[in-house]
Amino acid sequence: MTNVWSCAHDSNLTMNFLLKRPWVLMVSLMGMCAGSMAFTVPVPKALIDQALAAKFPKERYGIQLDAPVTRFKPDPQRVELCGVWHLQVPLKSGNFCLDFKPLWNKDKGDIEMSALTILKFTAGADQELPVPTLQLLNAMVLPLLDGTPIYHVPDVVGQRLDHFKIDTHAFDLVF
Repeated sequence: MTNVWSCAHDSNLTMNFLLKRPWVLMVSLMGMCAGSMAFTVPVPKALIDQALAAKFPKERYGIQLDAPVTRFKPDPQRVELCGVWHLQVPLKSGNFCLDFKPLWNKDKGDIEMSALTILKFTAGADQELPVPTLQLLNAMVLPLLDGTPIYHVPDVVGQRLDHFKIDTHAFDLVF
């Protein structure tokens, strides 16, 4: 009789533990579903934006990027990132918009930027850069940003992640 009570008691403790730790519950559910079907968990756009905003302001090659705003484009599975750039010497600033394809790096557990393209780059009061200058920036500067992480998936989840899809308001993690 003691063994039966012990098992029931352990079962209640396990259930309480699972309910108090959402990641543990999610991984447990993934384990149960692993053999039969894909399991999808949405990561809301607000969470991605928060993780991305934590990386700003970002300075590279004397140019500071700030005020990031994203727009998810599900059809081509791309993300648009817009913001403001500042240059200290000479004192200049403007707006920028980049388009990139997020890629899953399973080894690091990161969603990274790849295949970047400049959509818009203004100097000063909405003076757009000439097309040859944009082409030069696309060819020489943007490849240096390939592989920049924008979101780190928690390790417990990231090890089981198969791929992800971009939805209008979320990244859908597929297990």
